[in-house]
Amino acid sequence: MGIAHTTSAVMIFLTGLLPASCHKGVPQQSSGAGTVSLALTNAAGQPAPLPAADRVLGDVALTNHNETCLQLATGETCTLTPRMLDKRNVQLTLAVESKNDYGETHNFAVTQIVAESGKTLQVAVGDLDLIFTPRVTEE
Repeated sequence: MGIAHTTSAVMIFLTGLLPASCHKGVPQQSSGAGTVSLALTNAAGQPAPLPAADRVLGDVALTNHNETCLQLATGETCTLTPRMLDKRNVQLTLAVESKNDYGETHNFAVTQIVAESGKTLQVAVGDLDLIFTPRVTEE
């Protein structure tokens, strides 16, 4: 019982920090789904259909150590936090949050990956698959 209360308190605290850290400006993106070229295949090796357009983010401009918030068409908010490891590789922390009608957090999922800046990637965050090309600049 004590662990459940502690976990809930930590999640509420972290959820409260998330909106306060988001940028108010919209990150620069290119024309969206038209810029992403992927060769996805299913288990049988056949070409798989591309995911819904609301999950294909295209080029996403990021600044090292600065969070960027994206409002997805699904009604969820995705916060991306990049950290450059070297000139090519970046550690990305992705947090996806959805809220119910009362503004309370309904779902919250966090994933951390290492990717190459400028290369298209597909990442699963909770039940959501996102496809995008991170373009990270140091500032």
